[in-house]
Amino acid sequence: FDPPGAMSVGLCLAHAILPKETWLAKHEVTTSWPVWGVMDVVHADNAKEFHGQMLKKAGENYGFDVQWRPVAKPHYGGHIERLLGSFNQDIHTLPGTTFSNPTVRGTYDSDKTAALTLTEFERWLTVYITEVYQQRLHRELGTTPIKRYEEGMFGTAEQPGWGLPDRFLDEHRLRLDLMPYVERTIQPSGITIDEIQYYDPVLRPWINAVEPSDSSGKRKRKFIIRRDPRNISVVYFFDPELKQYFSIPYRHTTHPPLSIWELREVRKQLKAEGQKAVNEDLIFSAYNRLRAIEETARQETKKARRTAQRRRDHEQIGRPTLSEPMEPDDFSFDHLDDIQPFDEIEEL
Repeated sequence: FDPPGAMSVGLCLAHAILPKETWLAKHEVTTSWPVWGVMDVVHADNAKEFHGQMLKKAGENYGFDVQWRPVAKPHYGGHIERLLGSFNQDIHTLPGTTFSNPTVRGTYDSDKTAALTLTEFERWLTVYITEVYQQRLHRELGTTPIKRYEEGMFGTAEQPGWGLPDRFLDEHRLRLDLMPYVERTIQPSGITIDEIQYYDPVLRPWINAVEPSDSSGKRKRKFIIRRDPRNISVVYFFDPELKQYFSIPYRHTTHPPLSIWELREVRKQLKAEGQKAVNEDLIFSAYNRLRAIEETARQETKKARRTAQRRRDHEQIGRPTLSEPMEPDDFSFDHLDDIQPFDEIEEL
């Protein structure tokens, strides 16, 4: 349902097809970015996820062709490998980088120094591509990538341009069309994916619907259901008659939102616990337990850091010394009336 590569392709296609204002505004990018429209061809290597149904259906819907790299011909991907190499040089300067392999990483603690969330990294990468890489002189091109793109679109004195492609008006539909999908029947309880149920009254007309092409009337009809792996608390049901998507939430709306990766973590935990018959209740019970463990560990870590800092601070405080012993009669208490209580004191 969710091959990571297919999701990456979907996001990249959405970035390329969406009007510039939408994507750049979301990520607070200020550079003008005259890139939109559908490409004619998408090139991909032969990874399994690039041969999936999502990419195939997207090509059919939006009219682009998918061409795969010839097997055992790595030089066909040389240009993209060089591009990714350039990206990696700068990405590996970010705090928390895992480097290219354990040997290069050495004793660097990636987890401890990591500072960016996935959303923040997405914003960073968008700014990097549009405001740094595309604006930077490319040694082989002899100009900037964005300048070469503009020459291709608008033409030069020697070469006519392709012209700007049409823009898409329904951006929400575009994003949904590029998400991974499964096909499911609609039951009285709604839609079930990975033992999690989803329901909305909009599904009622399609409960137990049969396949129109089945003359026997026995084969249940399957519908396209799309899901964003980053938040699976909602799925998107495509109504084949209305030709539009509808948001379908959890049937049990008290369940917390989670990502597909958190769901996999939960399943791994349940398997380790010896659970064989996994159901929705077990999934969210295990999820809540894992989050509770994480929160306890986080609080303990904060407490340990505070304790260690206090210890360091206290060690730096020198002990008072007296130049010579004082006799009892040397003490004077005449100034006690001037002593004021502390306004506040840190509780150790």
